[in-house]
Amino acid sequence: MSDTRVLLARIAALRKRLDESIVPPDAPATFAEAVRRSEDGAAHDAAVDAAVSSATAATEEAPAPRPRQLTARARRVLERGRDLLGKLRGLADAFPFLSTNDDPCTDGVFDRNHPLSILYRETAAMTDSSLRLVALFPDTATAQMRLCEGVEAILDAVGRRTRTLGAGVDNRRAEAARVARFAALLADLDTGRPVGLDSFEAIAAEILADVDECVPVRFLDFDPAHPERSVARHGLTVARVAARLVRHNTEAPARPLDTVLAALLHDVGRRTVEGHCRAGAEMLTALAPEERWLADCALCHHESMDGTGYPGGLREQQISPLTRFVAVCDVYTALCTARPHRPAREPRTAMADTLLLAEQGRLDGGQAERLLRLSFYPTGSAVELADGSLAVVVAAPAGADPARPVVALLIDGRGEPQPFPRHLDLAACGSHSIIRTLPAAERSTALGRKFPEWQAA
Repeated sequence: MSDTRVLLARIAALRKRLDESIVPPDAPATFAEAVRRSEDGAAHDAAVDAAVSSATAATEEAPAPRPRQLTARARRVLERGRDLLGKLRGLADAFPFLSTNDDPCTDGVFDRNHPLSILYRETAAMTDSSLRLVALFPDTATAQMRLCEGVEAILDAVGRRTRTLGAGVDNRRAEAARVARFAALLADLDTGRPVGLDSFEAIAAEILADVDECVPVRFLDFDPAHPERSVARHGLTVARVAARLVRHNTEAPARPLDTVLAALLHDVGRRTVEGHCRAGAEMLTALAPEERWLADCALCHHESMDGTGYPGGLREQQISPLTRFVAVCDVYTALCTARPHRPAREPRTAMADTLLLAEQGRLDGGQAERLLRLSFYPTGSAVELADGSLAVVVAAPAGADPARPVVALLIDGRGEPQPFPRHLDLAACGSHSIIRTLPAAERSTALGRKFPEWQAA
């Protein structure tokens, strides 16, 4: 056997022992198996072996020695790598079930191109490669110290990425859990099983807390495979819009929670197009007979100011201010989210269309104008500026112009990622302007790999 083959065999043995030292014998899956849940690891292993073979062939006459002893610093590097592998292994189960509709649910279709999936595969490969480097360390302490600096830098990056992955997974799981919890409550209400108003108030309170934490509005699309979940997703999104406007609505009930609760439950009776209003009112009357305003909002949210709505053909002041407010939030949210028969509209277009409906007499004009406080580009939107640069909206406009929010510039007009986000108040920067919102797929392509933290929000 040639010296090259002997060295390769020794390296393979080292790699095996390294895996065995990191993963307990009774563990349900090795690290390599965890990686293969997201991506076929064979190609990665082949690439590593090819690199090792190439490097070894160049020094066949003087092959590099195996490390007989690691310095204390190198051992600390190895321990840190083990810890990170454990954290990655704990996240592995989330990624095979990340679905194309962006819900980490077991019945979803695994989306390998989701930014979090890509980030997971890259992070796993970085960790794997850094630990393989430790196995190739030379014996001399000086050389090991120098190589440790490089491996530590890699593991620093791995640590940041792992925290981003953890936050992204937690956010997606929390979102899915909230939708499932609300959908289950709606199902109980629909079938007559006991359910208290306080259970719905708890969800409304969570939505208001999100506003206090400046959580961006996330528009949840229709889910054709699960109609009951679609009602929950729509109610949650309408409530999120209402929660961001309620404190500016002088006609709203004294408790902001009541407005958010009405927005959350306005579509509770959806089964048929026109029948859902009366069905919802009946359900909410049974749920909270003393809260007549709640049932009234469900009954009348499709009434129009000009009398052309349903089910009663009410006009103007016959419709309560709360119901008129929720109707505006409902229309705007519906336009911002995808439906089986059409794609989602840009928030700017959805807002303009909602204001146009108000101008035509279908919606309350004063309530519709409150949408301008969201700006044409809600917080969290990814946008393209006139010079071709890409940014994320981080705050509503400081001035009166809804088209000029505060943005974090991430990629400049030449397509170069910025080392640090540069914040621009477009209301004070006349040389910059937004030309469009990036659709979800384009946002993932443009920002997902370079700025995964913006996808984990």
